[in-house]
Parts: sequence; structure tokens; C-alpha cells
Amino acid sequence: MDVLGQPDTWGIPGPTFLVFFLSTAAVLVVGTLVHRSVRFAGRTPSDLDHLHPVQVAWLNGGDSLAVYTALGALRAAGAVGTGADRRLHRTGPLPTGASRLEWAVHEATGRRIRAGQLTGDGGVRTALTDLRSGLERDGLAPTADARLAARTGPLLLLGLVALGAVRLGAGLAADRPVGFLVLALAFLLPTSLVLLFMVPRQTRAAKTVLRQMRVRYQHLSPVNSPAYATYGVAGAAMGVAIFGTAALYDLDPAFAAQAEIQRTAASGAGGSGDSGGGGDSGGG
Repeated sequence: MDVLGQPDTWGIPGPTFLVFFLSTAAVLVVGTLVHRSVRFAGRTPSDLDHLHPVQVAWLNGGDSLAVYTALGALRAAGAVGTGADRRLHRTGPLPTGASRLEWAVHEATGRRIRAGQLTGDGGVRTALTDLRSGLERDGLAPTADARLAARTGPLLLLGLVALGAVRLGAGLAADRPVGFLVLALAFLLPTSLVLLFMVPRQTRAAKTVLRQMRVRYQHLSPVNSPAYATYGVAGAAMGVAIFGTAALYDLDPAFAAQAEIQRTAASGAGGSGDSGGGGDSGGG
């Protein structure tokens, strides 16, 4: 009981519960951050030239940007086009050295698919899975197990928040002071949700790589109005990979508009979260 003779909620004094609550929350938050720091470190490749544009694109903007980068490479090579119905179709053979994803996109265009439907095509999905697996082996993308483990702490934190909410309700019903608990819950609920849903899709090594690539290929940025034709297929693809579909509009505005590709600019820092799958569905 407290000094007024009223029984404590659940028989636990408010200050005692608050110390336990905040201490446990601190352990979970710090533990989650330390775990991610270790498991998401990754490995920096010794030679950035070995990275294919579609790999850079996936790290920078997920599945959609990788697909649009492949599409940009195919368009730069004269291998795909659009019809009056805004559907893609083949206009030429695959370029030399095409990636597995470029091959899959080229195959999909043979079925007169729309650009916005490419990420849902079976062959393209398989190629994206292979792409992601390769990045995981190279230490540039966390594995599915690592992403799942990264959500353990936030889930436990949400459980703690639920316990705090029950305690809050009991305290209010008993007319007990709950101000500090309200403040703690107001901070911990959004914190737990951010940690739960904002799981990085790339390692810290990949973020370093993206920063380096953005500096190295700054001349391909749309703000510099590059003549993509002079940089070849690989240069055009790398421009889309690093700077988003805005580069595809600079490469071929009529094609990009006809294919109904959303014009976006990639941040260059890479997305920090995913939607629960292997890759983000955003376009950069």
C-alpha cells in the first residue's frame, strides 16, 4: 500500500513498476540496435567495377528500381519498345553481357506486358530472387533469417508496451497516478513500430558502396544533363540504378512516358526498410 493506505496496482508500487518497465525497454532497444549493428555490417567488395547496374539498383531502390534499370539497359540497346497500347514489346536481341534479370525482362516483353506489371511476372520474380540471393552471399544484403531476427526485439518491445497499456488501464480504474507511464508509452509505442517495420534491406557495407558509386558516377546524374548514348548500355543502366527513373526519362523521355513509368529520383542512400519481403517494392 502507499502512504494513503490505498492498495498498489497489482500489488506493485508505481515507481517499482516504472523502473522495471523502463529498464526492460532500454535493454530491448539497445539490444536490438546492437544486434543490427553486428548482423547488418556486411562486407565491402574489393572492386566496385564488378557490381552490375541491376545489383546497384536493387540495393538503392529494391525490386522496382532493379527492373526499371534492366528495362533502361534494354531500351538503350534497342531491344525493347512500346506500342500504341502502352505495352512493351521486343524490338531487338539481348545486348551482350545481359544479366539474368535483363533476360527475364526481355522475355516478359515478348508477352506484351506493361512496365508496371514486370515485377509481378513469374520469370522476373525468379530473377529478382536470384539477384537478392547473390547480394546476400556477397554481404551486401541481409539474409531473410537476419531480417527475421531483427524483428524479435521490436516484437518483445511491443509485448512490453501492451503490458504497460494494461497497467495504465488498471491504474486509471483505481485512480492511481499514471503520468510517467503515459509518457513512457507515448515514446515506446512509435519506437517499437519503427524498429519492427524499418528493417534495412541492405547492409552498412552496401550503404557505403552506394555513396561511393554516387560520387563515382555523378556525371550520369540527370541534373548534369548527360548524353547517355555516349556512355553505352552499361552507362545508361548505371544512371537509372543510381539516380532513379528520372535518368530513364532523360535517356528516352518518349519511351518512359509511353511505358507509363513513374518519374522518381533515387536518394543514393538506399532504402532503410522493407515491407516484409526480400526487396522493397518502391521505385527508388
